[in-house]
Amino acid sequence: VEEIVVTARQREESLQEIPLAISAFTSDDIKKAGFQNLGDIALQSAGIQFNPNMSGTQAGRLNSIVRMRGIQGGLLANNQAVSLFVDGVFAMGGATVLPIQDLERVEIIRGPQSAFFGRNTFAGAINYITKKPQLDAYEGQISFSGATYDSYEVSLQHTGPLVNDRLGYLANVRLYNKGSMYTATDGGKLGKETSKTASLALLAAPNDSIDVKVRAFFQKDDDGPSNQGYIRGRTNDSCSGTTVQGLNAAGQPITISPRRYICGKIPKLGSAAIPRVSTNTSLRPQIFSLVRPGRDNELGRDLPPAARTEFLIEQLVNRQYIPGVPKMDGFGMERETFRSSLNANWEFADGYLATLTAGYNDMRVNWLIDYDNYDVESWWSADPQKGKDKSAELRVASPGKERFRWLTGATYYQQTYITNGAGGLAISACTTTTCAVGPSNFGLPITGGDKAKVWAVYGSLSYDIIVEQLTIDVEFRYMQDERTNTQAVGTSFRAFTEKFKQKTPRVILTYKPSEATTIYAQASRGTLPGVINGLVSICSNDAFTVPFIVPAGLPGAGTPSTASECAQIASQLPGGALIPSTPAQYLDAGEIGLKQSFLDGTARVNLTGYYYKWKNQPYGLTIRYFRDADNPALRDRIPNAFSNTLGVQTSGSSKSKGAEIEVAMAPSENWNFGGTLGWNDNHYTELILTGGFTTEVYGSTNYKGKTQTRYPEWQGSLSATYTDAFVGDWTWFARSDAIYFGKAWSDIGNLSYSDDYWLVHARAGLEREALRVELYVRNLLQEKGWSGANNRADFGVQGDLTFFAQGISVAPQDKRQFGLRVNYTF
Repeated sequence: VEEIVVTARQREESLQEIPLAISAFTSDDIKKAGFQNLGDIALQSAGIQFNPNMSGTQAGRLNSIVRMRGIQGGLLANNQAVSLFVDGVFAMGGATVLPIQDLERVEIIRGPQSAFFGRNTFAGAINYITKKPQLDAYEGQISFSGATYDSYEVSLQHTGPLVNDRLGYLANVRLYNKGSMYTATDGGKLGKETSKTASLALLAAPNDSIDVKVRAFFQKDDDGPSNQGYIRGRTNDSCSGTTVQGLNAAGQPITISPRRYICGKIPKLGSAAIPRVSTNTSLRPQIFSLVRPGRDNELGRDLPPAARTEFLIEQLVNRQYIPGVPKMDGFGMERETFRSSLNANWEFADGYLATLTAGYNDMRVNWLIDYDNYDVESWWSADPQKGKDKSAELRVASPGKERFRWLTGATYYQQTYITNGAGGLAISACTTTTCAVGPSNFGLPITGGDKAKVWAVYGSLSYDIIVEQLTIDVEFRYMQDERTNTQAVGTSFRAFTEKFKQKTPRVILTYKPSEATTIYAQASRGTLPGVINGLVSICSNDAFTVPFIVPAGLPGAGTPSTASECAQIASQLPGGALIPSTPAQYLDAGEIGLKQSFLDGTARVNLTGYYYKWKNQPYGLTIRYFRDADNPALRDRIPNAFSNTLGVQTSGSSKSKGAEIEVAMAPSENWNFGGTLGWNDNHYTELILTGGFTTEVYGSTNYKGKTQTRYPEWQGSLSATYTDAFVGDWTWFARSDAIYFGKAWSDIGNLSYSDDYWLVHARAGLEREALRVELYVRNLLQEKGWSGANNRADFGVQGDLTFFAQGISVAPQDKRQFGLRVNYTF
């Protein structure tokens, strides 16, 4: 079994000796397994869930949510629980699209990593280590793969010296295309993805003690409408007439009667509930050809009767809602990403090592979707986003061979992220249930900007209590994280700033009774700032002079009210008070592990057990309130004609416990086996929610005891590879991978779940020193279980602006796919 060296604690350590739960894959592992993205790697790693087909609440490659050991963070780059780093630099929003073909190694590090990696590693970190340029020889690699459904990938890599032994380069270009596997009812192709990538790295080694690596990366993504369907609760109700046990607001047991929703196993593709995966893909909906009066809700004025066939194009394609983002030419996503990094190392004074890491990221993305997720012509939305960040870190480490070892460092990070957390620009086909008026535009709400400034100092002390047998590690980070949320209000801006001061310790005790055995126990704390509620920062305290009618499902429904914007929001929050920001989050974690090699290094087994307490966990609430004009100069204390349904954050707490096992065996020169198994049990210990799902479906505000969504109790994998001589210097190989993903809840009330599934991949081919040719099949058994399922409000009734009805967004598995892959090294 190959020995792997990892850098999870910012120094080189053997995978089998480091006292952390890590899954590591080398470039050779990636090539032989045929991994295409992080989703493939996650399916063969214990304790992690990442679905590139549906990472966030919508299908597609826009948002990157990695779930680790049942812990999941927010959608945006400033509140992720698990973050991805490339050569030590935080990769903003990168998990869905970053290529893995030019990597030297991938490290998936489970458990809080805040002491070493800082912010956004609350539950873990993923470390991409790119290949280094060669300094003494030229080498190139061409890779090609082509598969059914018009899918292909071509990459070219070349490296070599510019100045022998002193300066080298590594250039890489890649073209990736994933063809459509599903067709919408209107004939549009779903699920197409394209990426064009170029990167260049330079490595300078002016002497034996200094090396400097500079890397620049650019990628352009162009995706069509995603593979996604929607199962409506109001038309596929399997809950009404059933009862479940729940809790009232005081925590006392009650019997709940859910309604208008799907209870139990989510129907599979081809059923009456969802006969096919389909959304609208036309920019000229038929309903827009009707002659009707329209409505401009941003300017608060009526539009004269007319046919408005170009309304979507005018509002969602031609408008620059956020300057600088890519322009759309149809449904789907356009993204441009630039990343750069600097890694410098200086070894001095007989083994001391100083390291400087710096990075800059610039990401600009636009997203145009059929917001109701199926064939009805009801809602459409554009969600532009852009972000920039820059970072720098300097650390110094003592020699690694000494009995007492130390490391100390300081970091600075600055981020600006401009987004719209509620859908950006939205277009409704109708604003009345009779569709007599429409189309209409909505800004949901005005564009918001988040800024972060973070500085931290950190360090670690390691001492061998018994040399080569018993070691204690103490790690600590002090961090100040200043968050600012800026909301545009007319031509002016309002900002809310909060500073979080956080301390993140970790203590590890490691015992090595022999070279083949590592036993460890650790206690650690992960931290994340709270989430700023932008709506609260801009709401008005002025009561209206003209009453509105309180919407259905809210206290006092159907009665007139003149309550201010702030008072309306507060009435729907737990405790009846405004929440400008949720409190800082803490994840207190305990972990024990055993790493055992045996049979002369031909086998290894790694076992891990853990227990977590997550305090102040954010969770979104759906609220409805009437607003005045956004621009203060236009406010007249008369409510808008329609209420807005938007989101704010509250917080609760949860607990998690689980166990993981990873096995690798090479019993002979021909056979190689690998396997993983993960068990996770998590539940909320405190969570009160109102509105939305609670009002329409669940019937209680208390979710104590409920399990996190989208994360299974059981998951595992098994792989087997056989290699043997063929003819001459050729060898042949065959490999099969079987992946199990258990059932997972799709909603916070634990009423509906996506069924468990098995994925089986197989590949076989020929290989010699410079050439590898293989045939492969993915999803051999044509598994049709949902790859992702998520509770979501129903936007599919024309003219219904309440959005309290619920359903489930679903993303299908990729269909069975046959392909050919060729790798040639020269």
